[in-house]
Amino acid sequence: MYIFCLGIVPKHEPYVVHTSVDYTNCLVPRLDLILASPFYWGVMDRYEAEALLCDQAEGTFLLRDSAQSTYLFSVSFRRYNRTLHARIEQKNHRFSFDASDTSLYSADTITELIAYYKDPSRCLFYEPQLSEPLRRNFVFPLQHLCRAVIASLTTYDGIEKLNLPSSLKRFIQEYHYRHPVKTINYVPHTELLCVPVAST
Repeated sequence: MYIFCLGIVPKHEPYVVHTSVDYTNCLVPRLDLILASPFYWGVMDRYEAEALLCDQAEGTFLLRDSAQSTYLFSVSFRRYNRTLHARIEQKNHRFSFDASDTSLYSADTITELIAYYKDPSRCLFYEPQLSEPLRRNFVFPLQHLCRAVIASLTTYDGIEKLNLPSSLKRFIQEYHYRHPVKTINYVPHTELLCVPVAST
């Protein structure tokens, strides 16, 4: 008789727990208010922001699209006589400058978050001071403004139900974030499974 042991992790041996996370897509709330804000400059990297903010007063800031795909927006601002940058993070549909720190202020919308940090007395030494907006000197294209209005009136999945070309649907859905809805941990068995097989 032969004994075959299946590849299952034995007791007292280290093993890796694999995690699977299911996400749902959510549109950025009130995108229309973001585009209507004079401090929002759209697509811009940190170096362009630094050039615009150079020699500006303390607390001068702008909001821009984040250069990192895992974040949607960043603020660039003047503090301590230099230009600094901070990413806006999202957790449980709330926006803040550090989602891992529950003691920090968080808001339902991006514009509410910006408004909170307008008061310098609320800003800790390591937080953004957003007291003086740097007003943009251009207007967004009409298609961007229309996208913002539509996105603010529906959901990510709701856009799929609209009678629009697929390319236009993708365009409207562009400003979205992923929200985890279910996490599954896969833990291997900790016994060696041996199966006796009769010899021939």
